[in-house]
Amino acid sequence: MASANSKVAKVKTQESGAFGSKRDVNNFYQTEVTTLGDGSIKRETYRGDSTKDGSLVNRVLIQEATVKDGKETSKTISSNASAGEKAALNNPDSQLSGSIKQQTKNAGDIVQKNEADAAAGGLTDIGKKNQEVLGGGSGNDAENDNDAAATKSAPGLPTEDSVDGTRTKFPTIVHPTGLGKSKQDVIRFDMMEYQPQDFAATGQFGFTSGRVGSRERSIGSVTLPIPAGISDQSSVEWGSNSMTAVDAAKAMVATTAMRAALNKPESAITEAAKGVGDGIGSLMKTIKANDQAAGTAIANSFAAAAAGVEGQSLLSRTTGQVLNPNMELLFKGPTLRPFQFSFTLAPRDKDEALRVVSIIRFFKQGMAPIRSKSNLFLKSPHTFQLRYLHRGEEEDGGTGLHFKLNAFKECALQTVGVNYTPTGNYATYQDGTMVAYELTLGFSELEPIYNDDFGMGGGSELDDAIGF
Repeated sequence: MASANSKVAKVKTQESGAFGSKRDVNNFYQTEVTTLGDGSIKRETYRGDSTKDGSLVNRVLIQEATVKDGKETSKTISSNASAGEKAALNNPDSQLSGSIKQQTKNAGDIVQKNEADAAAGGLTDIGKKNQEVLGGGSGNDAENDNDAAATKSAPGLPTEDSVDGTRTKFPTIVHPTGLGKSKQDVIRFDMMEYQPQDFAATGQFGFTSGRVGSRERSIGSVTLPIPAGISDQSSVEWGSNSMTAVDAAKAMVATTAMRAALNKPESAITEAAKGVGDGIGSLMKTIKANDQAAGTAIANSFAAAAAGVEGQSLLSRTTGQVLNPNMELLFKGPTLRPFQFSFTLAPRDKDEALRVVSIIRFFKQGMAPIRSKSNLFLKSPHTFQLRYLHRGEEEDGGTGLHFKLNAFKECALQTVGVNYTPTGNYATYQDGTMVAYELTLGFSELEPIYNDDFGMGGGSELDDAIGF
């Protein structure tokens, strides 16, 4: 039986603020890994206060988990965990979950290398799987692939690895020089490897709900001053739809039959046939009960359908009237929001010139499709998370989201435009760098905005955040 503690890590979580808003809170966390007598491994994650020597004092347990033979046997979130911590612990892509995974690996390496399942200074396959599962992973990818020349597939259905030389690490760039230390509001672009959605769990329909933890998946970022002309436009698709009384009657017959089949699956065919017969019988009674004009109109409509003629045309030709279309505007579906940004990048020295060139390449290379190793497939380009950051209300040295501007869901970069002569003349510095570049970026969100994305807010109270 042995145990070891990870290094202390400072992690940011989101806690609920006034009127349904969110605020970032920084805390210190440490994970302890212990091997137990029955061969299982236990993880305990604590929150506390960090000391100058890197220790964690006043520790409070927030979560513990146990793994044996590559399978999780227990996992419990302590009542000491805050609401924000609980949400982060339940989200495998959150910053806290990612930190715990890394802490578990660090502490687990120390423990496992002293145990019987260590071979040649490294972990066995089961040791790696135990460690991965203990940290909150699936046990299928205990190693981090980001440092390799070729990248492995994202979560979801199996896909082919990317071709060697595919770039998965980009620099963190802030332009212009000094922007990071100023109080100026900024916009930040984080790049991530594309994460496809997987099918929903057995017994459910559709796909897993949304992409989460995009900030923790960042493989590089660019921070720039917020440009002029920023805006967003939310829209949903509505369209006109018509349904005559005859159409409604047909639908009623079909619905009655389908419901009968669904309610009694063991005799679905019999019930469906009975439902059709009952529905048609009821419909004929309704036609007969109507006055002569209405009955004739409905009968003509059915006769036209039987003859393969457009019903409204026959009715109009024979009676000079048409069935009431009962036109109504109906909801058809959501739409995806596009965003356009334009930046003028004018380097003032050699360092800024390198930053500007790197920024342009960051976006151009990030939006480019990725080839598979066999060159048979093309994989989705990297995606981006956009954030407006407000420098006026900093907490614990951190920069918070700008709640008075719109938020973004994960975005695809669809267009990159570069004007190399925005001044109207070809002009360069001595090393060939243009005196100015105009960069235009066109993004579109990967997913629509839904009502619940905004959160509950403050009920009947006024809101202090725009949200999406």
